[in-house]
Amino acid sequence: MGLLDLTGAQTVFWAATRSLADLGLPGYTLHTASLQGGPVRTAEGLVVQTVRLDDLARGPMHTLIVPGSPHIRQALVDSSPLVEWLRKASSLASRTTSVCSGAFFLARAGLLDGLRAATHWAMADQFERLFPRVELDREAIFVEQDPLWTSAGVSAGIDLSLALVEADNGREVAMQVARRMVVYYRRPDNQEQWSPLLQSQYGTQ
Repeated sequence: MGLLDLTGAQTVFWAATRSLADLGLPGYTLHTASLQGGPVRTAEGLVVQTVRLDDLARGPMHTLIVPGSPHIRQALVDSSPLVEWLRKASSLASRTTSVCSGAFFLARAGLLDGLRAATHWAMADQFERLFPRVELDREAIFVEQDPLWTSAGVSAGIDLSLALVEADNGREVAMQVARRMVVYYRRPDNQEQWSPLLQSQYGTQ
């Protein structure tokens, strides 16, 4: 699991809860879960405490976010239990989303068949080979196919989460969250993953 895939989205919803509290409105209750629960080591080495996935799938859920992994090929080897859980849990969630290569798990569960989706640009070839029934948008920062949302790599999960907060609470709350986090309000979903500015800077140092 990539750390920022998880914590970028979590921070957006945490900041949204603070902004909503200032308005006297209820916010989000966040849970970090894994198949077995307990500590999970991220790809970057930080250990995150989790609850069991089965403990979450006992009632309705609002937003289910699946983070990705830089080692997605290895992660897919033993993905059957997670994929089966996703099939069931997605029917209980108002929306199911992914960050980065988390889209691989949604696709493996059959949730993205016939739909557009996004994932990290570096994994696009592998994604298309494995999931030919999914229309991969190689350029998009994130793709909304409500109730399924997918995003490109790493920081794009923040853009996705800001869009989700805006969908729930309006533009002003989402802008307050962006200000709290000191990030650009939200890159448009159709912005290229390799922006013209990044392309011009690449290889110049």
